Amino acid sequence: MKLKFRVLVLSCIIFMVIISLKILEPEIGSHWTGNKDLRSHDDDEVDIVVEELIKKYRVDYRYSLRESPWLIASRWVTMSNILLDNPPELGGVLREMATREIISADVGYRGTQLKLLLVLKGGQKVAFKPMWYTRDYLVTGPPYGGADRHNGEIASFHLGRILEFRRTPLAVGRKINLEKEIMPVSTPELLKTFFVKDNDTCFYGKCYYCKGPADGVCADGDVLEGTVVLWLPTHLKLKAHRHPWARRYSEGKKAPWEENDKYCTLVRQIELYKKTRLLLDIVDTAIFDYLIGNADRHLYETFAGHNDSMLLILDNAKSFGNPHVDVFDILSPLKQCCSVRFSTWQKLLELQNGILSKVLRQVLSQDPVAPVITEPYLEALDRRLKHIIVEIEHCANSYGMRSIVMVES
Repeated sequence: MKLKFRVLVLSCIIFMVIISLKILEPEIGSHWTGNKDLRSHDDDEVDIVVEELIKKYRVDYRYSLRESPWLIASRWVTMSNILLDNPPELGGVLREMATREIISADVGYRGTQLKLLLVLKGGQKVAFKPMWYTRDYLVTGPPYGGADRHNGEIASFHLGRILEFRRTPLAVGRKINLEKEIMPVSTPELLKTFFVKDNDTCFYGKCYYCKGPADGVCADGDVLEGTVVLWLPTHLKLKAHRHPWARRYSEGKKAPWEENDKYCTLVRQIELYKKTRLLLDIVDTAIFDYLIGNADRHLYETFAGHNDSMLLILDNAKSFGNPHVDVFDILSPLKQCCSVRFSTWQKLLELQNGILSKVLRQVLSQDPVAPVITEPYLEALDRRLKHIIVEIEHCANSYGMRSIVMVES
């Protein structure tokens, strides 16, 4: 009887496993074989998808807020996302970031690049990243070279929304009159870095690369364009981590991942990446960084004291530097780990065939400093998206779709 009972139980278990696989197979397999793959669909179907996504991701900058925008934005932040799934108040919060009175201005200490720490009326801290380059300026040299691109923060924020990552801080363009809005409320330390050059108001602030007037940024007269990035809630402290795929900045020296195609096997043995979502977050971020051309992700942050914290996708201004150069090694976490979230894979398929650029173009057209990026950068996004899909297909051919696509939140 005991043997018969064991056989019966084992048969039931096998039956349940088979049924489970059959249930999952259509869900994963349909997206693999093309149910959501628009490459073979006609223009009308693509246009319908584009119209639906534009309607979903456009924001209403005229939205009337019934309470503090800063309180609203702080409630959106969880361990998994900085932003809710398209809250109607988003346009109102971005509007206030772009127009609220500045009550204090100080040097931005953190990082290597010049920025200002501003306090808006109501007590909200924001970072202000100034404009260094014209929209069509090509940043040459190493992929991590050049100054910050303020418009890259704006484009990255909305790209993160469209990809459904929602782990990038809120960002919006703003033009500021330095003489009227900044200098009267500046700290003495910031004020002493102001100077005039060719009748333009300039400053150099304080940062690793901010040594003096030669490193300063100048307004057009008194008006300086830049990007306002919303500070995260102060009760949530950040913890910095060395990125496992950080690159070496010394010429001739290679990082371990550049010399070992099996490097991900070593990363998976690290306790931090065994029990948390972080490895899949790293793959998501690699996909995101490859799209925007950011090769400078040597650190990443999580919320301190929270084992379930997401990887926050911060500091995205080293992006959109050269639309004609694709830095393939940014995708190394994807290539070497051959793992990707099912939700990410779904979204990538949905956005192919030019849909990504069409949607992002319309969403960015609403920003106060539009156009945010030029056509070559939008075209680069579509081209790079194809590369990402090819990489995932290569992994699937090697290991099977069920082995590489993770059904994980």
